[in-house]
Amino acid sequence: MLRALGMGLAFLLASCLTGHAQRQGASLSDRVDMVFKEFDNDNSPGCAVAVIQRGNVIYSRGYGMADIDRGVKITPTTVFHAASLAKQFTAMSIMLLVQQRKLKLDDPVDNYITVPIAKRPDGRHMTIGDMLRNISGIRDQWVLVTLAGWHLYEDVITQEHVLRLVSQMESLDFEPRRDMLYSNTGFTLAGLIVEKVTGKSLSDFASENIFRPLGMTNTMIIKKHDDIVPNSAYGYTQEPFQLWMPMLDVTGPTNLLTTVEDLARWDRNFDDKTVGGDAVLSQMQTEATRSNGVKFLLGWDADLRNPIYYGLGLMRTKYRDREVVEHDGRDAGYRAHLMRFRNLNFAVACLCNEALPEEKLPGEFARRIADIYLDRQLGPAPPRRPASSAPPHTTPPAPPHTTPTRRSLADLAKFTGEYYSKEIDATYNVVLRDSSLWIKRRNYDDTRLKLVAGRFFTIEEFAHARARPITNGTVLFRLQKGKITGFRLTGVRFSLRRIEKFPFEKRS
Repeated sequence: MLRALGMGLAFLLASCLTGHAQRQGASLSDRVDMVFKEFDNDNSPGCAVAVIQRGNVIYSRGYGMADIDRGVKITPTTVFHAASLAKQFTAMSIMLLVQQRKLKLDDPVDNYITVPIAKRPDGRHMTIGDMLRNISGIRDQWVLVTLAGWHLYEDVITQEHVLRLVSQMESLDFEPRRDMLYSNTGFTLAGLIVEKVTGKSLSDFASENIFRPLGMTNTMIIKKHDDIVPNSAYGYTQEPFQLWMPMLDVTGPTNLLTTVEDLARWDRNFDDKTVGGDAVLSQMQTEATRSNGVKFLLGWDADLRNPIYYGLGLMRTKYRDREVVEHDGRDAGYRAHLMRFRNLNFAVACLCNEALPEEKLPGEFARRIADIYLDRQLGPAPPRRPASSAPPHTTPPAPPHTTPTRRSLADLAKFTGEYYSKEIDATYNVVLRDSSLWIKRRNYDDTRLKLVAGRFFTIEEFAHARARPITNGTVLFRLQKGKITGFRLTGVRFSLRRIEKFPFEKRS
């Protein structure tokens, strides 16, 4: 009887613990659902999410519509355009070739493809590793496209267009390995190196060597923006919702299509090490450092609290005092994020098909989900920005020896004229209107130059409102022998620098 009573009590206790765990699990999932509450309807685009622990999906769900017109709901198996999440797969493709001893990260780029700007006068050749770490100095292709007068996601941009811009480059943002600045161009060129070495496209190589071995059956890198992919979500603008699809025929930095479930399989690989092995995966997650051991700084997180570093196609930062490896993606009406807490066996994949603003991106959703599941394992919670507030702008500092001053209209008139850039084959006209200088250029609204001091001006919203790789920046006019002979433009996107001292020469 005592033994039977003991077994009964044990069974009752086990039942209570199981019930408690189930209630706790339901509570956690309910709280995740609240993060996406605004999308959980049949009238808007939305998101898919997968919560991953020890390589296993412990909760996944879709919210909103993959196709509003046809009433197709988002599920965890819905395929999304994941934009810059492609970069880590391009980096892995290169690292697999390194592992196979078919190339080295320290190999000069011009050993494999013709890039005139890659061979520097001082002998500091641009290497493959430099490009994957964003320390090559090569200018970002999307910024150049925008400066040249193209509209991202409205004009079709091909690999050939990018290569033409690369062939016309006469200057870098900085000499290789002297600074860090995010550049999509390096990943386009890295993809071409994969093709040169293997005789296969980056798309085919990644499918054969990464996606298939990991069981990522719904993941691919498309070569053309209009390729038909089953079960994929359309991208949309913010309300009022309109279709907004990427028009990019470029591989390397973008055009990854995937699901949150497949991203969970990719995340598991960092523990199982099925593809690449420990050496490769460790190197991908290691921050780029200078020769003296100091880490290169890419920028700061949205709250300007934690520095962001870059490895090989992956960002390193901290959230609530815990190490995070992550990357985001933003193209047209898509937003993507994969975030992994390196030492906690926890990750979140989030893919959305709406052009969400800077203050409400999947990276923010991932952090809120981490708060739900890991609260006791994380450090103090940072103060949250109001939902309506955008990340603060970072304006490049004024050059030294500039003294605040007021300029007469006659003084301002000296800056007016026609300015030309051979690198992007574009002409900008600086005109005087309403007591201010304005830049007039092809296909874009005029941009006001706000005087700071001397020859130094600031600019804001220097692109299309919906797609702008530059949100703000500076213009510094060049003075030689008493005459204005040109200017240099520096641009940032919120807290990340995007282009440095891009030159225009005065024609008249």
